[in-house]
Amino acid sequence: MRHRTKRARAASTVGAVIIAFSLIATACGGSDSSDSGGSSDTTAAPVEDVTPVPGGTLIIAGEAEVSNPWTPAAIQCDSYCQLRARAFYDPIAVVGEDREVHGWLAESITANADSTVFTIKVRPGISFTDGTPVDAAAVMYNLNATSGGLLIKPATKDLARNEDGTLVMESIDDMTFTLATGKGGDAASPVAWPTFPYFLTTQLGLVASPKWLEDVKAGTAKPDQPIGSGPFTFVSYAPGDKMVVKKNPAYWMKDKDGVQLPYLDQIEFRVITDSKVRQSALESGDVDLIATSDSNAIKPLSENSSFVWTKQEEYGEVNYLLINLAKKGPLQDRNVRCALGMAVDKVALIDATGAGFLAPAGGMMSPGQEGYLEDNGGPQFDVETAKQMITDYESANGDVKVIYSTTTSATNLLTAQYLQTAWSAIGVDTEVVQIEQSKLISNALTGADDFEAFGWRNHAGIFVDQQNFWWNGNGANPPPQLALNFGRLSDPVIDDLLAKARSEADPEIRRGYAEDINRQFGKECWTLPNSYTKWAVFSKPEVKGIGRTPTPDGTSTARDGAGFPGQVYTHALFKAG
Repeated sequence: MRHRTKRARAASTVGAVIIAFSLIATACGGSDSSDSGGSSDTTAAPVEDVTPVPGGTLIIAGEAEVSNPWTPAAIQCDSYCQLRARAFYDPIAVVGEDREVHGWLAESITANADSTVFTIKVRPGISFTDGTPVDAAAVMYNLNATSGGLLIKPATKDLARNEDGTLVMESIDDMTFTLATGKGGDAASPVAWPTFPYFLTTQLGLVASPKWLEDVKAGTAKPDQPIGSGPFTFVSYAPGDKMVVKKNPAYWMKDKDGVQLPYLDQIEFRVITDSKVRQSALESGDVDLIATSDSNAIKPLSENSSFVWTKQEEYGEVNYLLINLAKKGPLQDRNVRCALGMAVDKVALIDATGAGFLAPAGGMMSPGQEGYLEDNGGPQFDVETAKQMITDYESANGDVKVIYSTTTSATNLLTAQYLQTAWSAIGVDTEVVQIEQSKLISNALTGADDFEAFGWRNHAGIFVDQQNFWWNGNGANPPPQLALNFGRLSDPVIDDLLAKARSEADPEIRRGYAEDINRQFGKECWTLPNSYTKWAVFSKPEVKGIGRTPTPDGTSTARDGAGFPGQVYTHALFKAG
């Protein structure tokens, strides 16, 4: 679906659009291909003292289908992908509600004195559902496979590698091994990396059966029929429709009372891309639980006493304009980018498309994150100055035209139309293109021709180091090479600050580096942030156990979000009544 506006529209049209859209919300589409450990602040409804009831089926709905399912090295994994993947894969570690890393398959993760070598001891007595053991060799196999994947490799550039590209790991015994760091992969140049254990809570840490992975490579097994050691096992998968998993009868985890997890017999995961349709599915009783970041869905559902809701607000994502900085054209010009930002009244945009529910974004780090600033110095709303900047550019270079891509959600289309009108007021032609979310992500990954400006949602996390692979210039691969650095950003100032932040153990010094990164984004208008995402998980009252999955060490619970918002762990879910 394509929509085009002409530059002849007057600035006063924006006001009319604000009124027309006053009851419509926005949820900027986009995704992470690797999650960012411990990214959301979760405020759950009060935990009821209800005895878990084993058995039953739960129907969960999410916003998007995964691309390249389901080998950990290949999946282009957004929030809903992570929720499903953790139903059949166990991770090496998780982030707890205390925001600390807790071993999951790992019994312990120990750094040496300068955080250049990590010793990982695997928890004994666990098997994959194909009967093969979860041991040091299996975890090492997965780390090699996933860290060598096209999507994850940029995130692991500072892990030491052998000449054949494998990670520098040393087996200590059947259940223990070491993993070394190295600048750019050079084992002779160790890199202090104090926050590296958090990366083991991400997609890098998902562990699949090595036998199955070998069979997939040999063509004797299917990549969309995953085998892990998780609480559920694969039953069926219809892309774009649903996935069914059933209880793993031999799962190794138990609750505090010694009852085996998971409680549920089966989960049906449905894909419902439109947030309003997903909301209706919950209201009609067709599904039991949904996650949404659409304010227009969150507001009415939160006011409906028929549902229980869990807020996930801090350490979250930013809704922003992602710009393809590698594509020749007007968006390579700083003044054009900044002018697009000046044309948008963030408060009015939120009022118009988000019912005033979201907070305007003052930078690329959300509240609570390292580097968060109320104002990073980016462009402020100023239509007349923006108009003059566009006029000056066009007098020397010709017309400014922008292709703006977003997902197929109706609310995202309305946000696109708002931006289209705002940019028209400063003399910019805008073509709006709606694309299914997984295709939108693929276009960004490959730098497709019509990837110019995207409505995007990304960059949850606690530490700025978790953004390294999104923003580091070493990942700015030219199209059509895949790049997690979707915008192909290459800024030496940001690269230097990211390197310093990676090796800095002092949190206050590290915070200063992160704030400077945020300011550099504002100075250069590399991206144009609009608002901070708020996520919510809504469920029927009979759905219990949200936020109650224990960490194996018994000292905390696994932090819902599984690394970034919009998720819950399924281990302790059950239906009462």
